[in-house]
Amino acid sequence: MLFSWLISLISNLLLGGVAVLILVPSIVFCVECLVGVSAIRQTKIDGCGILAQPHFKILVPAHNEAENIQSTIDALLAQVSQAHQIVVIADNCTDQTAAIAHSCGVSVLERNDASYRGKGYALDFAMQRFQTHPPDVVIIIDADCRVTPGTVGRLAQKALQQQRPIQATYLMEVGEEGGMTDCISTFAIKVRNLVRSVGITQLGYPCILAGSGMAFPWDILQQVSLAGSKCVDDMQLTIDLAIAGHSPTYTTAGRVTGRLMQNQAAQSQRSRWEHGHLEVILTQVPKLIWEGWRQKRFDLVILALDLSVPPLSLLVLLWLFTFSLSGLFWGLGLASWLPLMVLALAGSLLSLALGAAWVKVGQQDLPISTLLSIPVYLLWKLPIYFKFFVQPQTRWLKTERDVEPEPSKQ
Repeated sequence: MLFSWLISLISNLLLGGVAVLILVPSIVFCVECLVGVSAIRQTKIDGCGILAQPHFKILVPAHNEAENIQSTIDALLAQVSQAHQIVVIADNCTDQTAAIAHSCGVSVLERNDASYRGKGYALDFAMQRFQTHPPDVVIIIDADCRVTPGTVGRLAQKALQQQRPIQATYLMEVGEEGGMTDCISTFAIKVRNLVRSVGITQLGYPCILAGSGMAFPWDILQQVSLAGSKCVDDMQLTIDLAIAGHSPTYTTAGRVTGRLMQNQAAQSQRSRWEHGHLEVILTQVPKLIWEGWRQKRFDLVILALDLSVPPLSLLVLLWLFTFSLSGLFWGLGLASWLPLMVLALAGSLLSLALGAAWVKVGQQDLPISTLLSIPVYLLWKLPIYFKFFVQPQTRWLKTERDVEPEPSKQ
């Protein structure tokens, strides 16, 4: 009798604790999505022409981007008054990235340091070159992105006017060779970078920087360190700026579109993103909560809650597993119905939020006929999450753009 009671108590405590840990991010996710879908408008981004002021530089970090750099530069050249406002940082390149950039007439910085690899080091390298004659605003655009006309000018103006970091809409597109997993990933990114970003901004709190389509007043960006090799350096930059008193905000008056990697590189790319996010949850969210308490700033606590929402597929997998386990223990009489009800509430909130987001922005990316593929997508993600506990991938590694040396002919 005592043993059964002890088993029941332990089961209730464990399942109840996990249920609450799932409910909290589910509430945050649902609130952000519902506010976001109610605020999203089909805003037309009008081209604002060539902008002479403020004085800005566009940093384009590029690692072996010979295939994409030309189209990115061409789109940016149409939005600046002088080509040298665009600065391509050819970072540890072994292809023709630097030569192509030179041929376009833009400024090119070449960096070769195999010991310190990653986007953060490349950006820091460029920033050091501007110390004597700094611009008013620094804009960061990834080398494989397409930039909607008018985006650069609007970002520069908003960053200077608001004196805070600005994040434009940053989405992903699926190539011709993309499959159903890519379509689902594209929708998940749209929920994160558009729907939730609009929602948190409407609520009056900071957004998370997305990595491309970002603008910073020079004096503000100088207050944090860019040098680093974290795969989610955008999240870390968000945290560092927020703690320093310069929380980023989001705007739909500009759009940048990147591309998802394919085949084996796709899983490696997702691993870097999601392992990095999990590392942030474990190491940086507690730091943000502490800083919020120390500085008496509620916005830092809200940012911590926003970051604590795990990758969407992981959140759904955790909910499925815990809900099934709670149902089994309840059926066997080893746990009460309370954890099951908490999880049922969490599941309802997730379903409501995802349904609303899909109706508003997801039908084109994810037609209703393809929704049955979602379980396959979740199974595809399982090895990524298992690997986090065995071999976490939270730093820069080789990508599909790395050129391997040719084998010796001797």
